[in-house]
Amino acid sequence: MVRSRGALPILAVAALGLARAGSLSAQVEAPIPALLEPDFLLSVGEVVDPDRWRDAETVVGSTAETGITDRSHAQYDIVYVPRVVEGRSLSAGDAVQLFRIDRRIDDPATQEPLGRLLLPTGTGRVDSLAGETARVRISDAFHPILLGDRVRIVTEAMTAVPAAVSVAGASSGRIVAFQELKATHPPFDRLFLRPEVVGGATPGQVVQLYRPGEVRDGVRLPDTILGKAMVVRAEGPIAAAVTYELERSDLAPGDLFRPLPPGEGE
Repeated sequence: MVRSRGALPILAVAALGLARAGSLSAQVEAPIPALLEPDFLLSVGEVVDPDRWRDAETVVGSTAETGITDRSHAQYDIVYVPRVVEGRSLSAGDAVQLFRIDRRIDDPATQEPLGRLLLPTGTGRVDSLAGETARVRISDAFHPILLGDRVRIVTEAMTAVPAAVSVAGASSGRIVAFQELKATHPPFDRLFLRPEVVGGATPGQVVQLYRPGEVRDGVRLPDTILGKAMVVRAEGPIAAAVTYELERSDLAPGDLFRPLPPGEGE
């Protein structure tokens, strides 16, 4: 069974949000503790150039009696990775993220290829070294961890938290993909945003998700408000964000985002 400790704070924060729902400022603050947990941030993927990770080091074995090509590994399992990762020799205590390069991400409006999904499968910590390999004890498994999953060292930048939460300043744009392929999306789902201006989103910004109203008899109906999302990572042209306070669950690539209306969340 795949287990992630990063999900536990979410339940507590959701309950906090319900308890404090009378205040708009409280509604904006409610998701912040969970979204800033390092374990949670390490479960959020990225849209990347696959060539950047083509030669990345990979999981080479485990303590299981059989190979792990088709076997899942969950919390507290042991895997082995090369001792040298990203040109640096690992040391006992180093944290690593395991991931795979998954499906291609295209812009739903223009069909422009944006990159591929870097899908985190788990995290672990080096507990010993032997020859050319390092033994990693899995601490969180977000997906089945398989032989051949890539590995990188967890850096401070990967778990950096926003200096402040902002409800202003984010540009408009559209949702280009969700980390998980599914028909409905619950709160705290991971998604990817393409701002109209490169650099138009920064970690900590809260945006409104919406769908433009239909035009009937020449009259445009009001927009359908879908909910809110907070940007948690914004390297490159595609930002990663997490949904919360959803009004609907049928979000889809191509839906839009914009700054929150004036006064909301203040």
